[in-house]
Amino acid sequence: MSKSRGNVINPDDVVLEYGADSLRLYEMFMGPLRESKQWSTSGIEGVHRFLARVWRLIIGPPLPNGTFQDGTATVNEKPTIDQYRCLHRTIEKVTEEIEGTRFNTGISAMMEFINIAYKWDRLPLSVIEPFVLLLSPYAPHMSEELWCRLGHTESLAYEPFPKADPAYLKDATLVLAVQINGKTRGTIEVEEGCSEEDAFRLASLDSKLSRFLDGITVRKRIYVPGKVLNVVVEAPKKANVVGQ
Repeated sequence: MSKSRGNVINPDDVVLEYGADSLRLYEMFMGPLRESKQWSTSGIEGVHRFLARVWRLIIGPPLPNGTFQDGTATVNEKPTIDQYRCLHRTIEKVTEEIEGTRFNTGISAMMEFINIAYKWDRLPLSVIEPFVLLLSPYAPHMSEELWCRLGHTESLAYEPFPKADPAYLKDATLVLAVQINGKTRGTIEVEEGCSEEDAFRLASLDSKLSRFLDGITVRKRIYVPGKVLNVVVEAPKKANVVGQ
């Protein structure tokens, strides 16, 4: 772009139409800082829509008169394990990308978080607050307003940046070894925290393992969560041979 060709974008005009946060966010979303980029109006419209989605998610839908409620749509409830995992994986990703000055991929991680959060029935406050702090370096003005509406009287600038909890960064599923009378016969994939009953049910439904369990009397089950399920069964009785 150059003034002589008349194709210069005036940032003041962009701020008036889309807001300073949208301009700031788009500049970081355009790609790696070391690469040259081409301005795209559709690109800034995209990040502007993202910020609008964040606002509607946290504040709630607009009222009939076009305004929004004073509070938020959050609830003071304990998050689910999946919500914790989603949050802390986003924290980990955004933190890594900030440290590597890869702001565009950090923004993508926050966009993915919002897409998932829209599917939740509830928005726990203890999940939304850290997300607002994550967003604040990218969209400081809107984040400050959201922070205030979440009930805080001090600026979020004084808050520590969120840290990912390693406990929630583990895979949601685990591979569990299944043994029959102490001999490994296969594996099944189970949810973390899977109960013994659920693990046995999944083993019984597995095409490779079911042949060892169908019609067999189970004497006992030995279950080590996350590691192994050992099913102790009675040995099948040998059929009597006629004439013996």
